[in-house]
Amino acid sequence: MSNAEEELKKLRSGIDSLDTQIIDLIQKRAGFAQEIGRVKKESGGPIYRPDREKDVYEKVTKLSNGPLPSSVIRAIYREMMSGTIALEHPLKIGFLGPEGSFSHSALRSKFGTSIEAVPQTSIPDVFRMVEEEKLDYGVVPVENSTEGQVSSTLDMFLETNLIVYSELYQRISFSLLGFESNLASVKKIYGIRIGNEQCRNWISANLPNAEVVDTSSTAMAAKLVSERKDGLAIASKIAGEIYNLGVIAEGIEDYSGNTTRFLVIGKTESPQTKEDKTSIVISIPNQTGSLFNILKTFHDASVNLTKIESRPLKRNLWEYHFFIDFIGHKSEPKIESLLATIQSQCTLFKLLGSYPTAGSFPT
Repeated sequence: MSNAEEELKKLRSGIDSLDTQIIDLIQKRAGFAQEIGRVKKESGGPIYRPDREKDVYEKVTKLSNGPLPSSVIRAIYREMMSGTIALEHPLKIGFLGPEGSFSHSALRSKFGTSIEAVPQTSIPDVFRMVEEEKLDYGVVPVENSTEGQVSSTLDMFLETNLIVYSELYQRISFSLLGFESNLASVKKIYGIRIGNEQCRNWISANLPNAEVVDTSSTAMAAKLVSERKDGLAIASKIAGEIYNLGVIAEGIEDYSGNTTRFLVIGKTESPQTKEDKTSIVISIPNQTGSLFNILKTFHDASVNLTKIESRPLKRNLWEYHFFIDFIGHKSEPKIESLLATIQSQCTLFKLLGSYPTAGSFPT
């Protein structure tokens, strides 16, 4: 046996020994998680805890000294937590389907692969299924870095009593998928409207004569192309793999770094962490200074607003709901006082939840 072979044998033996220890420790960890699940079930607490999830990720990131990057360590722990949650209570989580959509990808990056992902045909369907407790949680898009708000998500917060439980950011990169590689012969392009808008310049430059057909999701676009064998789909590479479509072009979005913010919706509330965000929706009197007074209240309390969006009231022309996100948790005395002051100035006030921040960019 050569020196190299002898060295490799010793190294592999070391790995085998570590694997034995690692598996034993993972199973012991799962045993503790099962006991925690039992206690939570007896006390009526939620199985999924985004505050605890954030604590674990922060801890393992600090403990990790390489050579594996922190993102890999977090992915490993995500799957371990996904598996242990499934032992406690198999979660059913809804998303805008079908499989292969960006919502599906966001769900898996948040919850791992051990939960039951349940596709829905629309964002309102995700809300309704969670509200009727046929699903534990839902994952829905709320805004995109280039196209702005997702109106149907905002509207459903007004129509249901669901709240925000957690958030995440997902990088969005579009591919052109299908069976036809000759762009000159392509007559149709299938894609979700907001995705089509994000690829507008590329489409104009490369497929100016093709008909753009709006679909309910990017994955549905891929599914239609796979079934009809006509046109091309604007979707994710994962959708191409699921529906056996060729990748005709990659990265066709007009702006790099395109990112979508997703929300986890449900009926449970998240405890306070070190970094939280609160979301509210309000309506204010249609008179001079109303919005200024709201903004001044935030300024006087030194509370940072991260987003403010307006949506028209459907029953009253030229009047609006305002969706506001800001830093802080509702249980903080300062935030509690702030919310009371704002509520006194509003004709409608709805607290949409306090939850751990996910930062500005996906990890």
